Amino acid sequence: MHGNPMVEDAAGGKVYDRKLIRRLLRYVKPHRRLIFLAMFFMLLTACVELIIPYITKQGIDLYLAKLYQVYEAPPEVCDEFASAFPDSTDLMQLAPDSVLVRKAALDKMDPAERRSVESEGTLYPGTFYLFPGDRFTGGTGLVLSDHWLVPEKDLSSVPLGVILDVRGEDLKGITRLALLLGVLIAISLTAGYGHVMTLVVAGQRSMFDVRTELFRHIQELSLDFYSKNPIGRLVTRVTNDVEALNEMFTAVLVNLVKDFLLIIGTAIILFVLNWRLALIALAVSPVFLVVTIIFRVKARGAYRQVRKYLAKLNSNLAEDLSGIKVVQAFRQERKRRAEYKATNTSYFGANMRQLVIFGVFRPLIEITASAGVALVLIYGGGSVLSGGLTIGALVAFISYVRQMFQPLADISQKFNIMQSAMAAGERIFGIMDTEPMIVDPGDGSDEPRIEGRVEFENVSFSYVEEKKVLRHVGFEVEPGRSVALVGPTGAGKSSIISLLCRFYDVDSGRIFIDGRDLRETPISSLRKSISIVLQDAFIFSRSIEDNIRLGLDLSREDVVRAADMVQATPFIEKLPEGFDTVMAERGATLSTGQKQLICFARALAHDPRILILDEATSSVDPATEQLIQNAIEVLMQNRTSIIVAHRLSTIQKADQILVIDDGRILERGSHQELLARRGIYYNLYLLQYAGAEEEAGE
Repeated sequence: MHGNPMVEDAAGGKVYDRKLIRRLLRYVKPHRRLIFLAMFFMLLTACVELIIPYITKQGIDLYLAKLYQVYEAPPEVCDEFASAFPDSTDLMQLAPDSVLVRKAALDKMDPAERRSVESEGTLYPGTFYLFPGDRFTGGTGLVLSDHWLVPEKDLSSVPLGVILDVRGEDLKGITRLALLLGVLIAISLTAGYGHVMTLVVAGQRSMFDVRTELFRHIQELSLDFYSKNPIGRLVTRVTNDVEALNEMFTAVLVNLVKDFLLIIGTAIILFVLNWRLALIALAVSPVFLVVTIIFRVKARGAYRQVRKYLAKLNSNLAEDLSGIKVVQAFRQERKRRAEYKATNTSYFGANMRQLVIFGVFRPLIEITASAGVALVLIYGGGSVLSGGLTIGALVAFISYVRQMFQPLADISQKFNIMQSAMAAGERIFGIMDTEPMIVDPGDGSDEPRIEGRVEFENVSFSYVEEKKVLRHVGFEVEPGRSVALVGPTGAGKSSIISLLCRFYDVDSGRIFIDGRDLRETPISSLRKSISIVLQDAFIFSRSIEDNIRLGLDLSREDVVRAADMVQATPFIEKLPEGFDTVMAERGATLSTGQKQLICFARALAHDPRILILDEATSSVDPATEQLIQNAIEVLMQNRTSIIVAHRLSTIQKADQILVIDDGRILERGSHQELLARRGIYYNLYLLQYAGAEEEAGE
């Protein structure tokens, strides 16, 4: 049985296919240097993002919110208390039984030690800014032991000049931190640009390789693959699906590493800052997990449905545009619009379901993240008021919590991309896993020139199992001789041609070229020696010259000579730019006969050893047919020729005529021999020419 399974667009598949990712990474491996450079830039940006909130905390605690609290206790307790602070700037003696202690230093104390010292004295909850006593203006605060204590809430009452004068060192410290932040931000921007650019370049190069290999593989597949897969679907594979893989690579795979680093690094910092508050912030994580699992289940099917209907939409569009003449001629516009609308509606519905899923999931994630921040504000704010946490630490904590939840919130978008890419990858690698039915035994680089002896030995063939197209066909054609195949439509004539060109392989029997089994002959060597002119003349969207040359290294003179032989030069020279005229798609601006003449010129220009004419003159008017008969006879000299025709006038000079019906050779012989036999060929001849001869006799 000859056939490949159709490349389906089913909605199944894995959420994350490790095997598929490994196959994708095979295309990334040649560009691994760029990937490593991108990861280096990514590490820089991740480190900067983790450092910035901590620098903000230090700026607030050390310089902006330089707050003190009053501690009163017996002198010996105060002395013991002071010994716990080796930095002299953290403690100031007000009296033997009272000291000023830096709030930030208190927050750094071991909780058990802090509870111990607080139990032996009194730590007042009020916080103060400290100024020299001689700058006291009498507006707010109080003076104790040459220190002016300004309550935190009354700082605005202190003249700005006093603040700038007294807290000059703090301003210098803030300036230094601001400069450091500026440098870090510049590094982050530069590294971010480098990360994006190197990743995009690596992604584009990798997808270039995927696209190239996919296109090459599609070209190598057998014709039965194309009979089961619409062209629009294959176009979707090479374009949209490859781009979906590229988006997954550039937006997901490498960035997932950065997200992982940010989540782990942020969680560690949170626990270092305050493990109790970290646990409170992470209390919403189970909600994240539940919402994400639900989203994965819903998004999985939705994305595959989108890919399925997109491929179907492209397939319908390509088919309708290719057959637009038939659609208009048979007034099928309304029906085709209805069918296209139905597919488009399904595609629209699939996209809307995907958007609804995304639209519900993203807000849920944002709300959950905001709930985590709210918990931090509630409990962290209480800790600040009770003196258990500094303002800078709280600000940093909120920044870190948002920073940790942001990658989790972005997982919705990344998961969408991943689902789209998994669905696309399944289709792409499904095509790549399709093995060609025709196996090439070699490259033909060192093969001798084919002379053109053709032999079919008891050949049977079927496109579909148990439906034989050819049955025990056998014949020989010597080099330089010709054979014609005649018979009703569907008799198997074109199938013989397809087997000879090795578009398909025989079910049984053998085909020989120059005494060598066709399956042992390199395909490139075989097809280089064959020129074929089909009934359906195909013209590429290139110049006339390129259509005749078709990749061969031929001069303009060779091209013109081939066109002259088939009488195509007169109409070509009437075109706007002659041989340089670029054709519309499929040669839409030419008549059927003109396209056929160009195909004849193409076959002649390639100087084949085996010439195949498959109903090649059926679209040429009798006058033009007569003009090119002489050229065909010249071309057939010293070449093996196989001619398929319904017009018996084109085959009368063939050395051998085979009459085929129902896949069998029923008669064989020359034109005169078959007429003398008065069999099937004789009856066909009478049907075509008897009436004409009678009229001529009258």
